[in-house]
Amino acid sequence: MSKAKLWTKDFLIVSTINFFVTLIFYLLIVTISTYAVEKFQASTSEAGLVTGIFVIGALIGRLFSGRIIDQLGRKKILIVGMALFTLTTLLYFGAVTLPFLVINRLLHGIALGIASTATGTIVAQIIPSQRRGEGIGYYSLSAIIATAIGPFFGLFLSEHTSFQMIFIFCLILGGLGLVTSFFLNTFFFPFSF
Repeated sequence: MSKAKLWTKDFLIVSTINFFVTLIFYLLIVTISTYAVEKFQASTSEAGLVTGIFVIGALIGRLFSGRIIDQLGRKKILIVGMALFTLTTLLYFGAVTLPFLVINRLLHGIALGIASTATGTIVAQIIPSQRRGEGIGYYSLSAIIATAIGPFFGLFLSEHTSFQMIFIFCLILGGLGLVTSFFLNTFFFPFSF
């Protein structure tokens, strides 16, 4: 008896999107407080707020999207989450005040929560039941690798380039994740695009 196929196009797409989103999160988590201090002369507590409010937003996004994901469709929620994630990444360029940056970080976190909840539910749906443990392990590896290299990239880029280039790099990854999400097979998802 042959094994059910795990490494499908959809599995690779969802894992790649998860990798990009997690990479951006960890890349910015190590650089954004320095950005707040250098650009807005933020105090230590204000810089901590800029860093930490993202996680609060991610929690809000997960709670919100978890309730509606089955009603609206996983792919729709993923695309909405990735669109918001990319838009809020773009808004870093327009952050001209510290309060705007804090609000954008909160919204960016909400978008991450929405997108990551969608990827998690999609991957659970597309992994063959007889390979579920193996599939979840490989899917989780996409986040683990991003967690490992994200801070390194963040610190490397902050030493060798400007914050604008860091935001451009994040915007490119977010945009790639958004575009890639449109290529998911919609067979599995009710009310999908």
